[in-house]
Amino acid sequence: MERYQLTTLHKPRFRRRRLVLLVSATLFLNACSNLQQHDNIPDAEDTTAQTNRTHDSTARRTAPRINREAPSPAPPSELSDEEIAFQNSVWFRVSEGLEFYHLHFNDEIAEELAWFKANPEFMRHVSERAAPFIYEIVMEIERRKLPMELALLPVIESAYLPEARSGVNAAGLWQFMAPTASSLGLDRNWWYDGRHDPIASTHAALDYLERLYTQFDQDWLMALAAYNAGQGTVSRAIRRNQSRDRLTDFWSLPLPRETLRHVPRLLGLAYAMADPLGNGLTLDMTPHRPWLAQVDAGSQIDLTLAAQLAGLAPETIFELNPGYLQWATHPNGPHLINLPIAAAVKFETELADLGNARITWDRYVIKPGDTLSGIAKAHQTQVSVLQQTNNIRGSRIIAGDSLLIPRAYQAGDPLPNGLAIAAGEPTPNAVGVYTVRRGDNLWRIANRYQLTVAELQQWNNLTPDALLMPGQQLVLQPPGQSQASNF
Repeated sequence: MERYQLTTLHKPRFRRRRLVLLVSATLFLNACSNLQQHDNIPDAEDTTAQTNRTHDSTARRTAPRINREAPSPAPPSELSDEEIAFQNSVWFRVSEGLEFYHLHFNDEIAEELAWFKANPEFMRHVSERAAPFIYEIVMEIERRKLPMELALLPVIESAYLPEARSGVNAAGLWQFMAPTASSLGLDRNWWYDGRHDPIASTHAALDYLERLYTQFDQDWLMALAAYNAGQGTVSRAIRRNQSRDRLTDFWSLPLPRETLRHVPRLLGLAYAMADPLGNGLTLDMTPHRPWLAQVDAGSQIDLTLAAQLAGLAPETIFELNPGYLQWATHPNGPHLINLPIAAAVKFETELADLGNARITWDRYVIKPGDTLSGIAKAHQTQVSVLQQTNNIRGSRIIAGDSLLIPRAYQAGDPLPNGLAIAAGEPTPNAVGVYTVRRGDNLWRIANRYQLTVAELQQWNNLTPDALLMPGQQLVLQPPGQSQASNF
């Protein structure tokens, strides 16, 4: 096999050019839209992080490996307002912290760099979605003294969508498969999935990358390849080349096609982000300062109530806390709530005055013939939830006894301390078409409109494990009925 001939290059520096750029003045997470993706850029449906794949030896590259020269920096000029905003942004810290990308350059990397330069709006959308969490991620990478190329990895893995889930069920910003997540200590249950928690998953991802970096002789390209394809896949490829007396660097290994695209894609992005303004990219200029606060609610709390206490719209809470899969935190924790710093003080003050009234309850009297599973299904909950709530061991229940069934706050529910549902929240029993918001799930939508999950699934041809995407439209009535305009 021919080997890539790589050129060792000096790291390009920030080029001070004028660029017409709309600089966002807010750090608030905007609702994300579906992007037209280049076939080399992953979306939430084709990402395959940590997936063990069977290697097809015919998939190896046969194209000539050509030396390429990396872009040269331009001479400095007077700074524009946009360039000043960039230098004060967290993305400047990312740019300045890149460490190893410039050691590698070839046709594959050049192709990926060209795509990012030809699609400048892609990074604007990504950086908007990253805004609430990117400062925390960058600071953790700096704390560990790791290269800032790792802060760009979620761009490639998930386009910085915390709720992203691939076709093989890799999930979250860092696209963890379930076994890998479990091995790294990320909790996964009915209430919470740590893979979707941007803060928890970042700590796990960096732990994993540090481990891979050590395992593969402190070679970041090999570590990134193992992160994508699995460490077993990379180790087998190394042994295969060793047995044939071939080179064992990344560019020489017989790795899966996706991995052979994945690493050059990250390196191409790093070249683009080394000088984003000079390369024509547009970014959300998220200031380099703390924006997010984590507050421990202390016990289980309804997330809609948490929004009321913080003075925020409910969808904001769900956007900032995508690790919570249901309407409340887990009964046994964690109870950490991500909030804008500006809202955290109000939340803590209101929470201290709230007492223990943090969940809305229904009282259900057990009837002859009832089963715990039947009651759970009728109320769109789980047996384990009823067991935890009512301190029940096993499945035995007695007719005439009462069960407490937790439910989410809705419009019309009495809230503690006179709190009210935020203006603009849809009212129950509305008919028509509902546009899915970030953080929504079938249970939450059904509960809001006093429907059942089964009805939503039937009317919208959805499977029980269907993933809802922001902007998706759901009908809230049987087919054939007249529909009102969207909510």
